[in-house]
Amino acid sequence: MLDFLQKKTHFDYNSLNAEECLNMLTEDEKATLVNHKSDVEFKIGETIVKRGVLVSNILYMTEGLVKLEFVNDNKWSTLAIVQPHSFIGLICCFAYKNFDFTATALEKTKVGFIDKDVFEKFIKSNGEFSLALIKHMSNVANGLFHRITRLSQKNIEGALSILLLEFSIIYKSTIFVLPVGRKELGALLGYSKESVINTLSNFNREGILNVLDRKIEILDIEKLEQISKLG
Repeated sequence: MLDFLQKKTHFDYNSLNAEECLNMLTEDEKATLVNHKSDVEFKIGETIVKRGVLVSNILYMTEGLVKLEFVNDNKWSTLAIVQPHSFIGLICCFAYKNFDFTATALEKTKVGFIDKDVFEKFIKSNGEFSLALIKHMSNVANGLFHRITRLSQKNIEGALSILLLEFSIIYKSTIFVLPVGRKELGALLGYSKESVINTLSNFNREGILNVLDRKIEILDIEKLEQISKLG
């Protein structure tokens, strides 16, 4: 039933794991990192980073789930959902002096705040770490490009199918509890709350899903995958 989790997709979240990058640090550098890192726990719905705040730290998440949001023309859009052992918004942290995104905890989340100046010293002095970081950031950007362009080509049925399959990969199960409500699901996809509610109801009626409030059970994974490709 869970064979699909082993398939390679554009959304292979395991490939976004930043842990291997940090493992490229020397033992001395790892010790320095520990001495210049503060771990902070966040509750569900709590803001981790607010847009406009000075970038003084690099954020590395070890537990939880985080939503990244950007604003264009005064309209907020959700760009990505970040899993554990990932940097939060790293590809944007060197673009401006201030954060250009907002990060919010979708679950109880633990984040390490690493001093940016120390992080930059590692980049300058450790070539293996720098190369690993470039590869990691390129992979993250590539995954985001694929996700955005793919979703833009889908109707609500196809887009919601993609998102549900993503959550299945994140939770490594066909049964999971959505970390967001219907309105936020719509925001993730660029559709209205009503469209999400109607589509979930249709999937439930057709036997593709079993929906009970935020609890989702995927009953027909092949059908959902088909809709994600053709919808």
